[in-house]
Amino acid sequence: MSEPSYAHVPEEGFQSFALELSQGAWALIDTTDYEGGGQAAPKPLCDAPLQVIWKLRVAWALAELGSARGGADTAKDSDGAWDGTQKKLGGLLLAASHDKDPEKRAAAARLQKAFLLGAGTGQTKLRYQQEVDYGRTQVQLAKEAPHAVDIHLLGLEQVITEIEETTDALADAIGHGQGKGRRPSERRRAALGACSTTFAAVADSIAWVLRHGAPGDQPRANALLESLHALARRYPAPSPEGQATSTAP
Repeated sequence: MSEPSYAHVPEEGFQSFALELSQGAWALIDTTDYEGGGQAAPKPLCDAPLQVIWKLRVAWALAELGSARGGADTAKDSDGAWDGTQKKLGGLLLAASHDKDPEKRAAAARLQKAFLLGAGTGQTKLRYQQEVDYGRTQVQLAKEAPHAVDIHLLGLEQVITEIEETTDALADAIGHGQGKGRRPSERRRAALGACSTTFAAVADSIAWVLRHGAPGDQPRANALLESLHALARRYPAPSPEGQATSTAP
């Protein structure tokens, strides 16, 4: 009989397993001496009991999933704030383009051309990394003549400050310029995949102990393995849809 698969367990399913680690057979495993910052053990893992390795692998995979999920949500919120500020700038420039003062209309036209994409919100369709670069370019342009003069004439200093603030917040949320190389959504998918792989590997290792260990291993190993299998059974592979049965004419 094949082992249960974790390929279809969603984020919520894996995150719910964190409770399992604090109760029952999992709670009896003390990993304190091997828990270091940044998922790096402060002492050699080669000396750690096998059950400690199992718990650490599961706990660290869950921690990375939680971090990735939180990062994706933060990035989404930061992107929404950035987009909102860009739309605010576009709206203010649109209003200024209809001002009765011809100098203000001319200034608005120049700023629209230099600061906005497309019809005025094209920059909000860029990827997160590109939005950060675009926002920082806007902030730099705002300091240069003749843009600085036009911005002062139209009273747009505050919205430029808001662009700088929301751009910095978005940069922090996505780790811009830190060499991570992944969008938050990509990191989230990778963390979910890592959970599937880790849970399967730990379950396989526990099953090996059940097959080859001493009788004293059985109670705890069975309890640990059953908790993992129970998670997998809650999220089985989808049933094939539309299985047609052929009939002879």
